[in-house]
Amino acid sequence: MSIRYQIAEGSSMASCRCFDRAPGTARRAGLRWIRRGLVGLALLLASAPLSGQVFYTVETGDGRLSWLLGTLHTEDPRVLDLPPVLVQALADAERIALELVPDAEMLGALNVAMMLPRDERLSALLDERLYADILELLDPYGLGPSAVERMRPWAVAMTLALPPPETGLFMDMALAFRGVRHGADMVALETLDEQLAFLTGLGRDAHIEMLALAVDDLKRGRTLFETLIRAYLARDADRLRELTERELARMGPAIRERFEREGLTERNARMAERAAPLIDQGRTLVAVGALHLPGEDGLVARLRAMGYRVEPIY
Repeated sequence: MSIRYQIAEGSSMASCRCFDRAPGTARRAGLRWIRRGLVGLALLLASAPLSGQVFYTVETGDGRLSWLLGTLHTEDPRVLDLPPVLVQALADAERIALELVPDAEMLGALNVAMMLPRDERLSALLDERLYADILELLDPYGLGPSAVERMRPWAVAMTLALPPPETGLFMDMALAFRGVRHGADMVALETLDEQLAFLTGLGRDAHIEMLALAVDDLKRGRTLFETLIRAYLARDADRLRELTERELARMGPAIRERFEREGLTERNARMAERAAPLIDQGRTLVAVGALHLPGEDGLVARLRAMGYRVEPIY
């Protein structure tokens, strides 16, 4: 499988690169990526639009058609059972713009970012009971004590945010594979450094709190994760909003304010700016975490303000 890969204009990464990857190799690389927690970060930043709509057409003034999709980063087969209209859009798209597109360079940089400095150990940062809990909970992920000791608290929290992966074919990767089969280019709207800057900027105390909350949710049977899945499938925007606000409230007003400012408003502005030249070309499918779509600062409103006609499909 040949994946033509490029970075949207405005990114600090190299402007273009191409690589070949066999399906099995790509899936194993994606599985490592998922297991190590980045997709957990994406899930934390994902919800569904407050209007209850997750898929839109985006049309330029001269009639060039593109699409905007809100995603949920999961391998749950209920979510991956894509509606025919989305399947057709993937077949028609010439390029698919994701938040990040995994390649060897990005995966390597992620692995480095997730590791504590050489002179630090996770067990020294956590209380004894919490550390014992995460050792037990991470065992099904194939992560033993020596690997866990080197992980940053946020990396553990993000790993635990999702169930142990079974296929490694999460929604964004499934979209990419479908598009590639039809010859589409994969385009990244952000860089790994940009995404990690928001997370790491929260500070270690917040990371440990995130970890404790992830452990608590897992012990309660992943009730939050399952509720998110069901709300997404039902397009129950009010419920998703309630869940998102409730989880943020558990981390305090300072973190919530920073999440809204840096995790949503600033990132939405950046992604809209970088998506615009791609949309101007037509036949571009922009697929990002669905919480980036709604609201006055969301991508739907931003693209409309830029002169595009944005209409809901479902």
